[in-house]
Amino acid sequence: MKLKILGVVPARKGSKGIKDKNLLKIKNKSLVEIAIREAKKSKLIKDISISTDSFKIVKIAKKLKISVPSLRPANLSGDKTNIFKVLNYELNYWEKKNNTKYDAVILLQPTTPFRTKLIIDNSIKYFKKNYHIADSLITITDIDYPVEWTLKKEKIFVRNFFKNANSIVRRQNSKKLFKPNGMIYIVKRNLLKRLKNKILPTKKTLFFYIPKSLSINIDTIKDYLLARIDEKRLN
Repeated sequence: MKLKILGVVPARKGSKGIKDKNLLKIKNKSLVEIAIREAKKSKLIKDISISTDSFKIVKIAKKLKISVPSLRPANLSGDKTNIFKVLNYELNYWEKKNNTKYDAVILLQPTTPFRTKLIIDNSIKYFKKNYHIADSLITITDIDYPVEWTLKKEKIFVRNFFKNANSIVRRQNSKKLFKPNGMIYIVKRNLLKRLKNKILPTKKTLFFYIPKSLSINIDTIKDYLLARIDEKRLN
């Protein structure tokens, strides 16, 4: 079974946290360039869409021989835009343009620079293996500290957010929990049409584990500096 997969690299020009975040460089390559290069290496992605409202990013894509026939509309380029609405827009556009139907969409955000072609292809292969029972896949990694230690504010005091948290003293006694790391999302076409304002996971979302050492997601200057320190991981 061969899946038709549309790869989407979302890279708008605005950024609430860091100005021109997608253009930050590691090893003399911008984050968006790194994402595009690794996506191009994949043998399992049929087409690649660069979803952007930036002419600078269009120029980078064209340099890498990726066509960007249109810019992302302004109503899908804000800070609060649901990324699955963007994926739906790109899916509809490319299906109409190529007169085809894709089986799934893979989201490749530029802010996770240590995502390699191997990670991309292995996650797609795992999704394909379980295609008959799953509707999506996300990459996950370890949580920084036990979730049971989470606190909430009540006026001038703090309280445990979870019941019986006081009985959990040691890290070793806490539940092994994980968080999405933002590196890869794969969504079946039919699910994407239904998501609208919802987010993953669903009851049929697969997980693909990524070590914490590779799971930097650049949202702050500190994240970027950490990625720069670890840039030897890039090819």
